[in-house]
Amino acid sequence: MSNEKFKLPNPELEGEIYYLTEQEGGRKSNIHTGYRGQFFYDNKNWDASQEFIDKEVCKPGEMINVRLQTTSPDLHAGQFFIGKSFEIREGAKTVGFGKITKILKQNFKYWDPSSFVFNLTKEIEPYDNQNLDAFIENIHYGLDFIRKKGKLKFTKSISNKNQMLTIECIIKDKNISARPLIDEICSSWRNEIELKNSLYKIDIKHVDNRFQFKLVFATWQENYLTGKIIIDTIMKY
Repeated sequence: MSNEKFKLPNPELEGEIYYLTEQEGGRKSNIHTGYRGQFFYDNKNWDASQEFIDKEVCKPGEMINVRLQTTSPDLHAGQFFIGKSFEIREGAKTVGFGKITKILKQNFKYWDPSSFVFNLTKEIEPYDNQNLDAFIENIHYGLDFIRKKGKLKFTKSISNKNQMLTIECIIKDKNISARPLIDEICSSWRNEIELKNSLYKIDIKHVDNRFQFKLVFATWQENYLTGKIIIDTIMKY
């Protein structure tokens, strides 16, 4: 057996976790570095592997410092601040409580449109209608695969600095799976659409047989633009 310590290739967060004792409703057995319980925050479950920082084994009832790496980093962009709480779960059972102590992946840092606009320097001005039309052309190009499945609707609102552009699309195609669509939109945003600097965060909702995906963005160079991409579709899971 290899004695090499488990190490995450691309850790994104650091945190501290208290693992509950059996009497507190937690685990009976020890937890080892490399453990991947459910990473639960903001009322949603995710997958994230843990690399223990100070030791390799944690007993129930102990606090452990960890590094975390998610399996779906795009979905966690813009969500974390120091002190944000989370749980570690096994099914419906909570086995640990934690909080974020350090953000290693820069685009994981929490942001919202109003604070983004407030913190801009005076030299960076908002897009005007002419710049906005040029950006819409980039959207048409970057989301060409979406346009083949549904019509893109653009709503301009230059006066609303927190949401200057809204892009919406309804897709009626039950043969599309949710995760590949999300990955494709995020990849297109990063590689084809965003300006030199960009912030984004994602919101996902499932209602009955409908799936709604939102990408909230702020992107800037000499000028800035804020907005949302909203895809609403009937999908398989």
